[in-house]
Amino acid sequence: MANGIGYGKIILFGEHFVVHGCPAIALGIGNKAIVEIQKAEKLSYTSEVKGTLPKLTTAAIQNIMDAMQIKDAFHVHLKGDLPTIGGLGSSAAFCVALVRALNEEYQLNLTDEIINSHAYEGEKAFHGNPSGIDNTMATYGGAIKFIRDKGFESIKLHSPLYLVVASTGIPSPTAKMVAKVAAFKEKNTKVFDHLLDSAEKIVSEGVAALAAGNIQKIGSLMNANQDLLSAIGVSSERNDLINRVATEAGALGNKLTGGGGGGSCIALASDENHAQQILDKLKEKRFKGFVTAVGKGS
Repeated sequence: MANGIGYGKIILFGEHFVVHGCPAIALGIGNKAIVEIQKAEKLSYTSEVKGTLPKLTTAAIQNIMDAMQIKDAFHVHLKGDLPTIGGLGSSAAFCVALVRALNEEYQLNLTDEIINSHAYEGEKAFHGNPSGIDNTMATYGGAIKFIRDKGFESIKLHSPLYLVVASTGIPSPTAKMVAKVAAFKEKNTKVFDHLLDSAEKIVSEGVAALAAGNIQKIGSLMNANQDLLSAIGVSSERNDLINRVATEAGALGNKLTGGGGGGSCIALASDENHAQQILDKLKEKRFKGFVTAVGKGS
């Protein structure tokens, strides 16, 4: 038996717009997917994690096996503490974990760059036209600025950010949302171009605010980014409700993270105690979530 790990992420700025050339900022979180593999007579898949999609997962496994030119069959088992409700890169974490397990099984000594490339092939089964940011984060972690088809660069954080990650309880249909944004762009080209310019400005100012540790500015930029996501139609009523509850609880900023249309939201707190207070308010409204400090050691 061999195993591998892939970590989750949140997108702080730039989701959806990253598909159209805008940079995005992503931060790694400690929640992870763990994949165990064992040779078998035919391909099979099981999971201890709720909410996985067996048909798409099996397709992703096959994509990865094809990309790695592996002909053997395996039983693939998923476990770990990374929720699957969208926005946290769970499918990419699975793909990276699987590639790493296969890397261990065959002692391939693959570089992270190659692991990332193979994992991207798996992501296509889930998302059709993925930006590449999720598999990059699942592979490398840390804090990055990512530009599609151009790669990524590490960015500096002055201090950790204390965030509440809250689930809408509705899976995020990322491929559907990406297609919805593409249709919006086609019908509203000038409007979309203006929104894209605004998104790029948010990312640029966000890099500076993160380096300076200006959490008030980071919060206001999160709110501005959420306005852009609402404008392109990817923020659902449940996303909006989480954001309102978090704002009422004193969040410095909040937004959906990832595909939208459900999935997860993030709220920025001033410290860990404040984050717990925000989470408690969300739980009163029956939303599930957790507190995380991102950017430690970056």
